Amino acid sequence: MKPSTAMRSELGKTRPLGRSCSAACGADAAKQTDKQDSMTRKQKPQKNSKHSHEESPKKSRGGSQPPTLDRRTVLRFMGQTDYRPMRFSELAEAMGLQDEQTVQLSELLHDLRTEGIVVNLKHKGLALARDTDLIRGTITLTRSGAAFVSAKGSKREIFIPGSNTGTALPGDTVLVRLTRGREAAGSRLSEGVVVRVEERANRTIVGAVRRGHRAWFVEPMQATISHRIVVAETAGAQEGDRVLVELDPWEDPQQAPEGRIVEVIGPEDDPAFDTLSVIKSHDLPLEFPAAVIDEAEKATIDESTIAERVDFRKRFVFTIDPATARDFDDALSLERTKLGWRLGVHIADVSHFVQPGSALDECALERATSVYLPDRVIPMLPEQLSNGLCSLQENRDRLAFSVFITLSDEAEIKKVNFAETVIHSRLRLSYEQALEVLEAPEDKLPDFITRKAADKLLAVNRLARKLRAERFAAGSLEMSVPEIRIVVGDDGRIEALQPQTTDEAHQLIEECMILANQEVCRALSLKGWTHMHRIHEEPDPLKLAELEERLVASGIIPGDLTRRENMNALLENIADLPTAHAWNTAVLRSLKRAAYSHQQVGHYGLAKEFYSHFTSPIRRYPDLVEHRMLKAALLRAKTPYPPHDVAEIALHCSELENRAKRAERDVVELKKLRYFSEQLERGNPLPYRVIVTDVRNHGAMVDIPQVQAIGMVHISHLEHDFFDYDAARRELRGRRTGDVITTGTELSVIVAKVNVAKRFLDFIPVSIDPKPGTKAKKKGSKPARPPAKDAKNARSSKRPKSAKQEKRDKKRRG
Repeated sequence: MKPSTAMRSELGKTRPLGRSCSAACGADAAKQTDKQDSMTRKQKPQKNSKHSHEESPKKSRGGSQPPTLDRRTVLRFMGQTDYRPMRFSELAEAMGLQDEQTVQLSELLHDLRTEGIVVNLKHKGLALARDTDLIRGTITLTRSGAAFVSAKGSKREIFIPGSNTGTALPGDTVLVRLTRGREAAGSRLSEGVVVRVEERANRTIVGAVRRGHRAWFVEPMQATISHRIVVAETAGAQEGDRVLVELDPWEDPQQAPEGRIVEVIGPEDDPAFDTLSVIKSHDLPLEFPAAVIDEAEKATIDESTIAERVDFRKRFVFTIDPATARDFDDALSLERTKLGWRLGVHIADVSHFVQPGSALDECALERATSVYLPDRVIPMLPEQLSNGLCSLQENRDRLAFSVFITLSDEAEIKKVNFAETVIHSRLRLSYEQALEVLEAPEDKLPDFITRKAADKLLAVNRLARKLRAERFAAGSLEMSVPEIRIVVGDDGRIEALQPQTTDEAHQLIEECMILANQEVCRALSLKGWTHMHRIHEEPDPLKLAELEERLVASGIIPGDLTRRENMNALLENIADLPTAHAWNTAVLRSLKRAAYSHQQVGHYGLAKEFYSHFTSPIRRYPDLVEHRMLKAALLRAKTPYPPHDVAEIALHCSELENRAKRAERDVVELKKLRYFSEQLERGNPLPYRVIVTDVRNHGAMVDIPQVQAIGMVHISHLEHDFFDYDAARRELRGRRTGDVITTGTELSVIVAKVNVAKRFLDFIPVSIDPKPGTKAKKKGSKPARPPAKDAKNARSSKRPKSAKQEKRDKKRRG
């Protein structure tokens, strides 16, 4: 889709931006008016930020302004061979700074420490990280107790053994001393020990109250936190209640952390409190401040605003969204012109209502994203805007920021324009309705749509098909990972599990949004501005090699997965396998996580050189940033965001996006665990067809595609044979039957044990499908025994073992 260079405006009030106008925008940047300056005030990167690019240095006592201190000067001074670690006051004095310059030094050092370039040595002072074995980063703990630290300012990752995590908790900013792997800079094999916690991610923890021998304690709900918090009193909570604990300062890992209960949430065995517990655990904001609500309620659309915009209200505009949606971010239009098809992607103009520096803006930045949990939504913006004035509702005048892309019949880009518009949606379709129209015979349209509207929808779909085909031809990855949507009832229990597929209606919207996001990113990038990219980096070759090794062991020969064509061929080959969900998940885990960045890296998954997020400003703050920057470009004004602010906001939004995903994952996991637990309580566990995803010496990890849950079949439950573990092949092989259990083996299982608090799920096999080519189970051989009706007495139904067997089993399990 190579755009032509002839991009002339077709609408009187649109201002073309992109390849045809980037030079003009740059040439006219100096001619901005006072009004334009006021419209593009600089947005603070964070509330109460320590940096401000708008403040001018104060004058010195002598009346002359001291020279501005920059980071290069500071780094050059600290990098001298005779430099020794100094405290801040000593450093300022050694550099001979004036009083006014110490403020600049403080701000610079704050940035340098945040980026991991400078570290603060305990009892010594400030030094360059490169001159020490210390690295500053964010820690991620695993359920095994080990951890990984992502170094600030680099892509380096350090492994921390469980015994070396100190007092670190998930998400903390820590200082790590390297213990080995120093010579392999950037290697994933680098190992270290946590020296100290520099900043707590959360000072509160959610857990269940337990009674110890000598004191009360709280057992954290997060499975990655292994420490119990000692509390002096229960604050009215009963044993088994979930509570919110505020941590006391904790520096000695040999001592148990202590804290105090500040809120009682509810009984841990009551599923109605699951979501609230997760919200509190991840410190997600619930209520909006009064000042934010006040600003949202005062927002209006007046006639003067409409008069300044391109009036698109008489054109046919429609929306396609989930049936239950209320926040409509995007709408579409399509018109035939002399150059081809003019596709309009109309996005809610949130930037009109959320002004930089306002209470609304500060709150939106603090939240960064809406959080979608199975039974509730925590919006980025108050409902008055998200479901009201900003939402592109049917039969309502609404403000939009529109991307007009003229395409040929073959979906080749001919021209791109951007405009502030006012639209009036004529038709609201759910995805189900849109799909019904797309699949309907030409002479049998559904009653809810006219022939004219259906023709528009079908024409957009023809273009979307061609855009999709071209994207995959360019190497975009086609991940076939259907999701299971859980429907939660008022009592907090799962009412239904609904498979969610990506049908043609979803693909239509997806292609239009991808195209708009690409062209916005291209326009701002060609203008030379530092802006908010949505990036997906190339995968780590070591992780791809590990994936390839697992595939080969399972009989799948993928070839060199660093080559994009081999990766796509693999995804195509596994799409129809029974193990498709497990392998797609494995592929996803081998890829890097998409993120926001101020740097143009490209998007590996979409095979795009230019890509940003523009199409969902109601629920994503980065989209709002792109809107403001594009408006400034249309006005030929200066950028509203200095590069440093863009980098800081990108990092902040990436972190909060990950927090939102973790919260969603935690709620879903809790609900599914309770779903299996209820089967045991009723005494009628359902049989499931599962796929082995990994094999260890103690058993097999299995994936349950029908529920999209992960559990364990412990080796002790494989009672029909004695299984030997082959570490090289990662498989279990039966001595008598020759049955082989390895990645890809299918089992029929029923649930045996569920521990909601510790987040584990155990299954017992009912039957095994041996690996193809291996010896099948002998006729008449003893099948795996199902659990006893009373799960607690399941083990009592086993045949007694001899002392020799017990000793051998104990040795085998380590």
